[in-house]
Amino acid sequence: MASMRVMRGLCVVLLFAITARVNAVTYTGSVEYTAGSGSNQATIAIDFDFGNSFLFNYQWDGDATGWDALAAIDAAGALNVYAPWGVFVNDFDYPGGSEYDYGAGTNTGWAYYVGDNENWKYSDLGVSSRSLKNGDWDSWVWTNYSQDWMTVYRAPGGQPIPEPCTLTILAIGGLLIGKRKEK
Repeated sequence: MASMRVMRGLCVVLLFAITARVNAVTYTGSVEYTAGSGSNQATIAIDFDFGNSFLFNYQWDGDATGWDALAAIDAAGALNVYAPWGVFVNDFDYPGGSEYDYGAGTNTGWAYYVGDNENWKYSDLGVSSRSLKNGDWDSWVWTNYSQDWMTVYRAPGGQPIPEPCTLTILAIGGLLIGKRKEK
């Protein structure tokens, strides 16, 4: 009985820890390099997987899009942006960056988020339609998707999240183990 209380207490602490992370600064660390010049600045994060992300700054005057930032960063240094169909981003390559292996048969790709490095939103716009403002943050996150390519399982700076079926099986297993120990 006491062990059940301890388990419930640990679950509550874990939930608080997860909730506290929601509005915390996502990316920290130094900027790899800055591209462009001007009085406005945006930061672009290329997030290969948890603990394997890189920050780049883009500076400009006038109007700029997310694509302008990626193209300038690509031209200025070692980040390679692969966009075989113009502005549809297919992949990134950067020294030290490696994409997490989600396993065979898993839909994987890059998800595009916009925010302020604390609050992130999956972008409803393509990178060429994203109008940048001074202080904006964009994040490209390597993630896995559902079979319909709609659901993104990993947010900026986050760990890979198991699909819902896996989470359900883990939860049921935990409940059964707890019940077994009570007897």
